[in-house]
Amino acid sequence: MMKMIQFLRDNMDIAKLLHEGKVSLVGVTAQEQAAIIEAFEKEIHSDTMYWK
Repeated sequence: MMKMIQFLRDNMDIAKLLHEGKVSLVGVTAQEQAAIIEAFEKEIHSDTMYWK
């Protein structure tokens, strides 16, 4: 599980695709996948935020 999280941190484009439902994580339960998506949600959307 930790290797999966590290991979997603190193490859945020994959994390973004996971959040969009375009990819899935093999060997990870639905609950684990939901927790991973929730944990990365702030980082995934940080590139779409603009300073005012």
